[in-house]
Order: sequence, then C-alpha cells, then structure tokens
Amino acid sequence: MASRNRRRPLLLISIFFALGILLGHLYKLSFAWLAGLTLSLLFLTAISLARERLHAFSTPFALSTCIALGALLYTNARFPTESLSEQIDKIQHVRGIVVSYPDHGPERSRFVLKPLNAPGYLQVIYDHTRDPEYFQIDYGDELVIRAPVRAPTRREQDSFDYPEYLRRRDIWGIVRVYRESQVRLVARRQGFFLLQWGYDLRRELFARIEKNLSLEQSALLKGLLFGERESLPQEIQNAFRDAGVMHVLAVSGANLGMILALLALVLRWWGFNFTRLYFLATPVVLLYLFVVGFEVSLVRATVMFFFLTIGFFLAERGWMLKRWADPLQSLATAALAILLFDPEALFEASFQLSFAGTLGILLAVIYLWPRIEERFRLAPQFPREESWWRRWLRWFVIFVLVSLAAQLAVAPVTAYQFHRVYLWGAIVGNLIIVPLVTVALWGGIFLLIASALPLPPLVILISSLEGLLLQILIALSEFFAGLPGAVWSFSASPAPR
Repeated sequence: MASRNRRRPLLLISIFFALGILLGHLYKLSFAWLAGLTLSLLFLTAISLARERLHAFSTPFALSTCIALGALLYTNARFPTESLSEQIDKIQHVRGIVVSYPDHGPERSRFVLKPLNAPGYLQVIYDHTRDPEYFQIDYGDELVIRAPVRAPTRREQDSFDYPEYLRRRDIWGIVRVYRESQVRLVARRQGFFLLQWGYDLRRELFARIEKNLSLEQSALLKGLLFGERESLPQEIQNAFRDAGVMHVLAVSGANLGMILALLALVLRWWGFNFTRLYFLATPVVLLYLFVVGFEVSLVRATVMFFFLTIGFFLAERGWMLKRWADPLQSLATAALAILLFDPEALFEASFQLSFAGTLGILLAVIYLWPRIEERFRLAPQFPREESWWRRWLRWFVIFVLVSLAAQLAVAPVTAYQFHRVYLWGAIVGNLIIVPLVTVALWGGIFLLIASALPLPPLVILISSLEGLLLQILIALSEFFAGLPGAVWSFSASPAPR
C-alpha cells in the first residue's frame, strides 16, 4: 500500500510536458511568443521558490512552464518540408550517407539517406525485382544515387497519413532505385563508429542464423531477436498481425526483458545477487541497443533500466530516497528523454504503443496484483516451504494479468492508429504464443552461442529444435488469425490534406 502514497514528480512533469506538445500540435502558435511565455513562467517559478510566502504558487508555475516548454520545443521541431517541396522536382541525383540500418528483403531494400548538401533525410527504396544481382548497401556507405527525388504522397483511400509519418522523421523525399547502375559507392564506413560496430555484429549474427535455419525460419528469428521483418514473407506478417501478436516482431522492452530474464536465471544460478546482476546486465543492454538500433520502444526500455539500476544502487547506499527508484518514475524519465530529443515522437504509433503497454503493465502490477494476491491468498506465508504448484499458479496469474493489462492499454492506440480492435482470439493467442516466443528467443540466443563454438553436433541439435519451435509459432499465428472474431477491422475516413 506504500505505493499509493508515493510522490512521483517526474510522472507529473512528463504528463504536463506532453500536454504542451499536444497543444503546440493543435494550435499553430508563434515561436517567439512561446519563447517569451516560457521565459516568463520560468522566472515566476524561480521567484516563487525563492520567496517563502510564494511557495504555494511554485507548483502551478512549474507545471505551466512544462506546458509552455513542450509547445515551444514542438514548434521548433517542425521540419520545414514546404520550403523543399518547390525544388524537389529539380533533383535528379543525390549524394549522401546511409544513416539507418538497411532492411534487406528478397524483393527490396529500404534505408534512410542523409544528403550531404541538403537538410533532413531521404527514404530510399531499392527494388530488386528487375536486378537480382543487386548492389549490397550497408550502414555508413556514402553513395551517389542517380534517380529523381519525389515528394511522398497520400492516396485518397488511405487513412494512414504516410507523408506526415515521414515528415516527423525529417524525411522530405522518396528515391526509388531499380538498377545497380543507378548507385555509385563513394566510400564505406562513414557512419558513427559505435553504430558501425553494432551493424557489423548484426550482419555476423544474421549470417549465423541464416546458415543454420531455413529461409522462413531464419526470417522469423531475425524478427523476434532484432525486429528485422523485411525478409519475412508478407503472409506470415499478416498472420502475426491478425492474430494480435505482431508486437513480438517489433523489438521492444518485452524482447529485452526476455533476454535479461535468461541472463538473470543464469547469474542467479551462479549465486549472483541482484545488485551485481544489474551491473552485469548493463553491457548486455547496451550491446542489444547498438545491434538492433535506436528504436523508440528499445530506447524507452534502456532508459528505464538505467534509471532503476542507478536508483537502486544509490538507494541502497542511502544517497537517494528509495521511493525515487520507482518503475513509474523511470517510465516518466524515459518519456521525457525521448520527447525532449524528439517532441514529435508523441504522435508516433510506436511511442504510443510502447508507453501505453508499459503503463498498463505497471499499473496492473503495482495496484491490481496486490489486491488479487490478498483476495485469493496467493501470497506465500513461508516462501521456503511453498509448494511448487502454488508457485506456478502465482506466476500464471501474474502472466495472465500482465498480458491482459498490456492488451487493454494498447487497444485504444491500435483502434486509433490502425483501425483494428483485437477480440477474444487475440487475447487467447497472446497467452499461448508469447510464452513460446520467449522460449524461441532463448533458443535463438543459444543457437548463436553454439554456432561460435567448435561443436557441430550441438549446433545441429539446437537448430533442429529451434526450427521446429519457429514452425509451431507460424502455425499458431495462422490458426489464431483465422479464428472468427479474432480481430475487428474498420475503415476510417481519411483526413483532408
């Protein structure tokens, strides 16, 4: 019950900061006016804190400053695509550096290019269907692409605003490449050195997976471990989407949690305490971040992890109040970190899904689980003497509660962003598929470790079991996707341009 009385100032600050971003989005306010308002409120906050008789006004002034700052940063973050649209038709070739990890599929590759002589970024789509022996493009490559740049367009029948989606990423043009002759390599390895190293390791891990599994199985494992879906057949992606388990193919805190859970099991078996476990997990978290890339959900999970790790370390030594090392505080810190860097992330589906799902889980665990545990007497009175079936029952109830909480929390987001509502089939599908995904992800890690050892029989055994499990996941996703009432899709009238 102590959690009820905890003060969470960072949570309040993040909410008001996000509110300011929303107001900046709804009302096109002047940057100069917002800057003056923010400085004025900041001054009033400082005065109210300095004078004891004005302390009662400090909180309202501080929260108002958060709102004004959020609106100010959002207004400043708007990329001026309008100034480039008038010249875009004149651009017939471009020189730039690949700044994203390219997604390579059997039919096309996708990557983001940073032009050397222009602001913002370009989305490049390299179609392989006319050129099977296509040119391999990697992160950090400096290229000259001889192809026209086109402004992103939105079809009348589409409810998804693709141009706005790209603009939020400062992408103002699309380049389509169909032949190798249109691409000239100028130099390699021009990217950020840590991401360059992460990309090299990513390619090595991909090669090990592809060597030991079939094309379909390796594509699925790459999706589970690294969020790479370009090589996964579209029908399998559709099955996972319609079964309501597409989230397992988008790298998030859940995937990182599964990896850390495996690490915790191994280290606890070796006798490590939780403090040492947190610090030994730090390089694993950073390694995973650089191999996968800076996806919003993974950045959120990483910030939460470090906030809790540092918080528990400081709290154990009495350098900080224990109540500050709180999951909701860490979630608020992650949201603030992302929104300060990119205020427009608030309107991205990935940001909304990631934070809504995590918030739903935390609220269920912090507030609902203690009541369920007390009501049904699931809490063990003597943990050392607790029977195995009661322990498994408690973990099963927690898993069901967490799964339901996450799905209910993201339901409004999926309805708004994708015009889909997942019903009973998706709920049951998650309860069955997600545990198997955890085992498959762990099996993929063991496969990668075994493939680096001179033990071919062990690699063959693990790859056979892993391949079978991946095929079961595909079959289950197709089964739940085909159930009547698994998902309800509805159309939405596209917004006016």
